[in-house]
Amino acid sequence: MKAMLGFLTPQAKDATDPLQNAKSAAAWLRQLPALDVIGRQQHVIRALDRMRKEQYAIDLNRIAAIEFVDAALGADRRQLIKQYIENAESSPKLADRIWQALWEMSQEFTLTYQTALESALTQAANARWKAVLPLLFVRLVHFHGTDAKLRVFKHERWIPAKWIELHQIYLRSCELSCDRQPMALPAAGAGAQAWSVEQEYLYVLLVHQLNTGNLGPAEVDWASSQLRAWSRRLALEQIPKSVEGFFVDLAGRSGLIRRNGNDRGSVLRYVDTTPLADAMDRAVGALRDAEATDQGPIAAINQQRLAVLRKIQPALSPSSLSDLRRDPRTAVAVSAHVRIGLSRICQDLTAKAAGDNSSEVSGAAEQIEVFPVAGAPRARRKALVEDDSLAASLSSWSDPMWEVKDRSVAGLRIAATGGIGQSLSLGALVAVRQSDADAWLLGVVRRLNKVSNEEVEAGVNIIADRIVAVMLAAKRRPNEDMGYVVDGLDLSTLGDRFEGLYLPPPSRPDKPLAMKTLIVPTSEYAEGRNVILTTTNSVYTVAFRHLVEQRPDWSWATIQIVEKTARAIGSERGTPSDTG
Repeated sequence: MKAMLGFLTPQAKDATDPLQNAKSAAAWLRQLPALDVIGRQQHVIRALDRMRKEQYAIDLNRIAAIEFVDAALGADRRQLIKQYIENAESSPKLADRIWQALWEMSQEFTLTYQTALESALTQAANARWKAVLPLLFVRLVHFHGTDAKLRVFKHERWIPAKWIELHQIYLRSCELSCDRQPMALPAAGAGAQAWSVEQEYLYVLLVHQLNTGNLGPAEVDWASSQLRAWSRRLALEQIPKSVEGFFVDLAGRSGLIRRNGNDRGSVLRYVDTTPLADAMDRAVGALRDAEATDQGPIAAINQQRLAVLRKIQPALSPSSLSDLRRDPRTAVAVSAHVRIGLSRICQDLTAKAAGDNSSEVSGAAEQIEVFPVAGAPRARRKALVEDDSLAASLSSWSDPMWEVKDRSVAGLRIAATGGIGQSLSLGALVAVRQSDADAWLLGVVRRLNKVSNEEVEAGVNIIADRIVAVMLAAKRRPNEDMGYVVDGLDLSTLGDRFEGLYLPPPSRPDKPLAMKTLIVPTSEYAEGRNVILTTTNSVYTVAFRHLVEQRPDWSWATIQIVEKTARAIGSERGTPSDTG
């Protein structure tokens, strides 16, 4: 009977809908796991998604609830970004999970604010609804900025449809005169910084300018935080006040474009980045002055920040800076084979050496760089683990080709299409063999541009034009009871083996390095550690010295030859007790 006559009494609020008002949202958030940041976000995503899909009525109380949850999760988003940066190099799989959680939250709030805005626009004639429009526009554009920053972390670019969507939101806010009203989330507190739609929109445009291809996640995060503060002085103008700077086509499919003198149109907006450039110049000056006084860890941080500012200045300066490349580039269109990662490079070079060279020369003048490693694995076909090719895993004979687009003494610009190279990252070790050359070049990815999910470009800094794959072993103390000598090598002194690359001097064409160096897995490097390197005629004990460069998966270090022993090829003996 109660169920039948329920319509006669006011309906109780749905307990499964926590976003009915700010008070219910606050009570619900307090019940969520306090220490599980990702878990709490998943609860919020599900609640927002259910609200949209079940088409709950959007009223002013519900909008207040959405804004309250948005403000409450601000600290969570900052914490997740911090965790992403900390794990980006050391634990890439964990970092990807964190990035995905951030992106899903950004997408859900974007869709939610879009839904709320569409509902509010239908009642814009009502004064109470009109008052909430500016903040809805601000937060909607804000989450487009969050998406932009996440994309720049991975060197990805927006598709044209995303740009069209952003421009339409900004245009709509201008039509309603909401574009320059500073707004802040009420639950963020009295001291929260107010932002206008125009300021958030400009910030989105500028964040995309940080996609220079040579910034890591930590550098992007720091640079974007500086832009957030510096960009507040910028404004979009219908009539340019300077012949320099940028413009954005509000009817276009891209972001900021540098002025060229032919930019005219009613839907163009101009921005002079001179105030931003001045702020960068002041920051550079302050960091340089600090070099004279700051010591310890802060000095290294200042140097890193100075390097970041120098990287982003050309992309944000109101005037087009001259080409900052040290060496002249030659445009080419040359196909090339590319190998990514220390292990894969060693695998290919070792197989080639085993097939091409089995003790080429002998004699007293033997050097480390002349001979491939004795006892290297035989060349045999094995399951490919191709970081630089999805297609290669489908066929044992296919070797997808990259293209060299330009080159200089010290670098190459390589490109691939068809999904090849999407796992490439800054600092990756790569070997490139161009079709018009026989030798492999070894380089490091210094610049990365993921044009789309199908196309990638990379700037490679050449560090060696001669490389030899070597097999190294940790050195142990000889064991007289267990000693067994084969070809002049006491096997009891050999510890765990690992692969490496020997770079004969001089390496690094742009800044020649006259010392002998090795590239080994970072887990195997320790300054002063002795390892054994065997060649055709000799057994070397070498010690790792100072680092030239270090990445999470590889370390490039100078070496010192501690001992060199000639090998008696073909000889074999047992332990001393066996031979008397």
